[in-house]
Amino acid sequence: MRRPVVVTGIGVTVGEALGKEAFAKMCFAGQSNIKECSAFDTKGLSTSFFGETSNLPHGDGTSNERFFALMEHSIKQMMSDASLTKEDISGFGTRCRMFLGTLIFSADAFYHHSLAKRAQKVDHFIAHMNEFTTYGKELLGLKGSAAVISSSCASGTTAAGMALDYIRNGIIDCAVVGGVDSLSIVTAYGFNALKSLSSGVANPFDVSRDGINIGECGAMFFFESLEHAKARGAKIQGEIVGYALSNDAYHITSPRPDGEGAYRTMKGALKDASIEPHDIGLVDAHGTGTLANDSMEAKALTHLFKDVARDVDVSSTKALVGHAMGASGAVELAAVLLALQQQTYIPLPRLKESILVADNLHLSSKSHPLQADYALKNSFAFSGNSASLVVRRYEEVAP
Repeated sequence: MRRPVVVTGIGVTVGEALGKEAFAKMCFAGQSNIKECSAFDTKGLSTSFFGETSNLPHGDGTSNERFFALMEHSIKQMMSDASLTKEDISGFGTRCRMFLGTLIFSADAFYHHSLAKRAQKVDHFIAHMNEFTTYGKELLGLKGSAAVISSSCASGTTAAGMALDYIRNGIIDCAVVGGVDSLSIVTAYGFNALKSLSSGVANPFDVSRDGINIGECGAMFFFESLEHAKARGAKIQGEIVGYALSNDAYHITSPRPDGEGAYRTMKGALKDASIEPHDIGLVDAHGTGTLANDSMEAKALTHLFKDVARDVDVSSTKALVGHAMGASGAVELAAVLLALQQQTYIPLPRLKESILVADNLHLSSKSHPLQADYALKNSFAFSGNSASLVVRRYEEVAP
């Protein structure tokens, strides 16, 4: 029998928001974090607008200061929210592990190393690719193993799915889960070369959409079995009830145009959760704001919900915070948990003309009350890496 898995701690660092309360206020107000970039020189890029987090160290791009700051702030917020100390986590021993999704770590360090070599300067560069796991474990007091997931922009969502499997099958009792990625000049120029950057501010699922804004964030969670959470008197903030992973095997960057791969992933997550499409009241879409991705996802959602009589609210957190690469699924999971808790829709503030044509799928530029017990969280990434989570609003059942 699979054990129920619940979320008892949320830590978020994005934009001006430090902590879940500030993040929720930002989301429900439709307050965009996308602004002129100060982290690096945007000369030569098609846009200067990025989802930048305030008050992070700039450094010289060689020592990953921004990444470590995002990680530290988010872990500390999560531990406080979960009422946990380092001693508590250490006391869980190897029955507590970490699952972290990331994509960008050390990218700029490699870039500056290449510049130094080109200039024939003395080169003492060593790549410490797993340095951040050691740092995270020290902050946490963690004794269990740390798994790093880097499945492109589905990394954070995949990390949550893996933690779900480990806990519900009894391998561990609890886990620190999440994603961290910081702004990177390498990523910026990579997406610029792909002609995927928005010329202004991203507008997912709108007919006017023209690309993404790259963002950065840290989002960390404490997952535990329901039994473990109740035993320590934890406040339960939501339940993770299903997930699925898939791969289009279609193209190195472009999604399969008909949305069949995305549909298959969502369908698999619902099956894993033992629910049907009509149970879903909210979808937090991958919704990047690119022509190809949004068109594909719109087709997949229409296919999934074509026979559903109820209205389904659809949103994209990327409209507010940008696309945080491997951490995007993590910050969007935080948004879903908060939306279900407070039964409040997260709006797309610049939406004017939606590309969703199905009568039962609704996007909005304004916040409104939700009627949703279950939500679907999607991440559809490069190389066809796809992941979907099913999240349930938690309500204490009377004995």
